[in-house]
Amino acid sequence: MRKLRWHRNRVFRKKPGFFGFRNPVFSPKPGFLGCLGLVLILLLAGCGGKSPTPADVFPGADAVPGWAPAGDAATFNRDTIFDLVDGQADAFFVYGFEQVAVRKYQNAQGAGLSVEVWQLATPADAYGLFTSGIAGTPVAIGNDGDGDPGWRIIFWKNRYYVQVYTRQELADADLQGLARAVAAALPAGGERPGLVSRLPAEGLVERGFIFFHEEISIQSEVWLGGENILGLSPQTNGLLARYDLGGTPARLLLIEYPDTVPASAGQAASAGLTALNGSGVSGLVTANASGTLLGAVFGEVEEGTASALLAKALGGS
Repeated sequence: MRKLRWHRNRVFRKKPGFFGFRNPVFSPKPGFLGCLGLVLILLLAGCGGKSPTPADVFPGADAVPGWAPAGDAATFNRDTIFDLVDGQADAFFVYGFEQVAVRKYQNAQGAGLSVEVWQLATPADAYGLFTSGIAGTPVAIGNDGDGDPGWRIIFWKNRYYVQVYTRQELADADLQGLARAVAAALPAGGERPGLVSRLPAEGLVERGFIFFHEEISIQSEVWLGGENILGLSPQTNGLLARYDLGGTPARLLLIEYPDTVPASAGQAASAGLTALNGSGVSGLVTANASGTLLGAVFGEVEEGTASALLAKALGGS
C-alpha cells in the first residue's frame, strides 16, 4: 500500500529525504516626444516592466490536453493566508511571503489536481522555500525542480515558488505539462544564493540542505532553543546541510550576517558563537566564527572530523 505523508496540508507519497546610460544632448523635433513616449511604453511592456501576479500565470483550458480549470483562481495575501494554511503561515512569512494564488484543474474523467503559485519578496526567498519542500527526485522545470512522479511537482523561478499536486495518482506527463505551462509564463531570473557555494562537496547528502533566514525554518531538524540566540532576522542567510562523514550522519549549520556594516556583522557572528557555545544545545560538536560567518556542526561525529568540515566551509572569508 502506498505510504503517504502530510506536507503543509498536502498529501504526498513518502520518499527518503531531508529531513545606466547617459543620453546625448539633442533638440527634439515636433512630435518626437510623443513618439518617444510610445516607444518607451512598448519597450516596458515587452521587457516585462511589471511582474505578473500569481493569478496571471495559470494556463487556460487545454494548455495541457484534456485538462481545464475547475473554477476561478483564489488569491490569498498576508491577511488572508490563514484561510489556506491555518497555523502554518509563519513558515511562509519568514520567506518574504507576499501572496499566493491557487487554482484547481479537472479532466474529463473527473480527476483533479491543484496548482499553487507563491510570490515571495526575492528570488532567494523562493529558492529557500523550494529547498524546504524537497522530498523526491530532480525535475528539469524552472530554475530547480523536484518531483514525486504522478503525485506532485515543485519548482522555483525568479521570486516565485510553484506546487502542482494531486491526491490521486495521475500520469506524470499531466503534472509536468501544467508545471511547464506555469513556468513558461513566469519571468526568467533568479540565482542560488552565494552562501550555497560554501558547502563542502565531500560527504554532502545530495540535495540535502535548507536555505533559510530565521530559526523557525530549521526547528524540526536542529533545535536551538526557540529563543533566537543567534540573532537571526530576515536579513540573515543560513544553510542547514546534511552530511555523511564516513558513515556517521552530521549536520552543518552556516549563518551569514548582513554585511551592510561589516564591523557589525562580524560582531554579530562573534556574539552568536558565544551564545551558541554557552547554550547547552543538544548535539553540538563544534562551532566557530570567521568574519561575517558563523558555523557549527551537530551530530555524533568525532570533533576532529567536524572541525575539518567546518574549516572548509568557513575558509576564505
